[in-house]
Amino acid sequence: MTHLESEICSRLLLAHYGQIVSTVGSHLIRTGAQPLRLIANDTGTPIDQVKKALCVLIHHNFGAYRLHKRGHVEYEAQGPQVLRLLRFPRYIYCAKTLYGDTGELIVEELLQNGKMHMSSALRRVTERLHEASTAE
Repeated sequence: MTHLESEICSRLLLAHYGQIVSTVGSHLIRTGAQPLRLIANDTGTPIDQVKKALCVLIHHNFGAYRLHKRGHVEYEAQGPQVLRLLRFPRYIYCAKTLYGDTGELIVEELLQNGKMHMSSALRRVTERLHEASTAE
């Protein structure tokens, strides 16, 4: 990944998820897969905050983990996935065009919340549709 792409990823993560997620994510994009303790040392961030940032990255499919052959877990950030944040408005527009307001709300919920059960997404969409209908 080029320097410019990694800078864009860093700014996208900062705008959507905050400073700590941006710091951890951009560090992993630049350096590649690393164990938890090394990430905390290199970024100067406490381990508990690094864990939370990694959870956010993994939950939104911007990060992954794997077991190293020496037995420790390594975490990595996936830059191309982060760059897809730029396409979210297009995804929402296409869903609205093809499936109406309900499709738009479903796609929006999934993009905002990352991985979630379909029943949870539908419950939240139903609540939002109900709120919109009572507000009119």
